Amino acid sequence: MKTRVLTAIAAICVLIPCLIWSDTMLFPIACGIVALIALFEITGCIGIRKKWLLSSATFLYGAFISAIVTYYFVNAKKSLIPHSIFASEKLTVMIFAATFAYIFLVFCFTMLSLGEIKFLQAAELIAWTVYIMIGIMSIALLRRQGSVGVYLYGLIFIGAWMTDTGAYFVGVLFGKHKLIPKVSPKKTVEGAFGGILGCIVGFVVYGLIMQLVSGVTVNYVAMIVLAAVISVVSQFGDLVASYIKREREIKDFGFIFPGHGGVLDRFDSIIAVAPTIYFITYFTANSFPIFIC
Repeated sequence: MKTRVLTAIAAICVLIPCLIWSDTMLFPIACGIVALIALFEITGCIGIRKKWLLSSATFLYGAFISAIVTYYFVNAKKSLIPHSIFASEKLTVMIFAATFAYIFLVFCFTMLSLGEIKFLQAAELIAWTVYIMIGIMSIALLRRQGSVGVYLYGLIFIGAWMTDTGAYFVGVLFGKHKLIPKVSPKKTVEGAFGGILGCIVGFVVYGLIMQLVSGVTVNYVAMIVLAAVISVVSQFGDLVASYIKREREIKDFGFIFPGHGGVLDRFDSIIAVAPTIYFITYFTANSFPIFIC
């Protein structure tokens, strides 16, 4: 317990400066570093890390996508166009080109291994790599989503953490019915509803604070609807990570956070939540906005 608490305090001390300077290049770079560590963990989990051609291609792809997002992050602030990655045709084409090249190379390297690497492994590697990169880099993209990005990106962390907190306490106090025991034996149906409630409370409190501090207008109906959706997504993100760990018979993805595991152990829900908030708020920015400046 002492190790877990000290690690949590250290992680918060690192996170706070990143959030304070979230309007600078430090933020997307930090997201990129987290993504690369996550890729390192998943290549080890599925047994690809020592297959140097595949793992090197994976790390290079992760670094390239991180660089593109960082470039966009820095330059979007100077632009008058809508702050979405799809606002720049060249950047979009670069991402599609890099993703295609990565998938094609992984398939070619798998074929050339003549059976040493299975295509199922290659497919799993590609799926997890793209999933991780979309998930983590969406944090930086959401921060640059127009004038409301400065308020929206905080919902990622609040959604994941308040869902986890609500699910834990309600599950401990009232949990009786197992949710999916073969995937996560301790999670309960009551805890799942507690997670939704915790997320709603967290979002509403966050909205009130932002309204008082910044004077931004908050659409609380949209906030509550989003919270319910995000809580469900967050819990499934956690369950997906638990499933692969159970399938691979490992306790943690990594060891970078003593007592907590690796980046994927701490960011499993965030990876699912970040792009969900990013895409929902982007496509509903005019019809059903969360924040109005």
